Amino acid sequence: MSNLTLLKTEHTPSPQKRRHARAHRLVNTRSMNRSTWLAIRQQGIGASDAAAAVGLNPYKSQLELWMEKTGRLNSSSDTEQAEEVSSDSPLFWGNVLEPIVADQYALRTGFKVRRVNAVLQHAEYPWMLANLDREVVGSDDVQILECKTAGINGAKLWREGVPEYVQLQVMHQWR
Repeated sequence: MSNLTLLKTEHTPSPQKRRHARAHRLVNTRSMNRSTWLAIRQQGIGASDAAAAVGLNPYKSQLELWMEKTGRLNSSSDTEQAEEVSSDSPLFWGNVLEPIVADQYALRTGFKVRRVNAVLQHAEYPWMLANLDREVVGSDDVQILECKTAGINGAKLWREGVPEYVQLQVMHQWR
């Protein structure tokens, strides 16, 4: 991994509630296996699907997303499960480095971060799902920590700042 990037999201919520507190905790993921988690994600549009849904994901088209979600194409979950085993895949390294990125964010900012351990579902739009990497504790300005890493191939997408597809992922989580 050539770049280690901390992506923080800023939003000023009502002081009484965390932004995601309005979301329904669809399922607890603490002890859930990956295949079950992927099957649940299949039931809606997750934050990582948001950019593909509007045609701005450099890795997946709108047609691919639609075909996956409607069962017309093997889900990328098959690829994701295979890549997870491969130690040279971006998915593998993202999963390995996520806790390190989160720990570094906490160390550098002084804010505690914690896992949410749930698939969140929007209260008004039940097709909107989200899995937060971390929740930031003790800050009214920053509440979601989306941990991203970029290897030599993915780093070019970050040259001019946070890529649109990542911004859309976080906007979906905010909603």
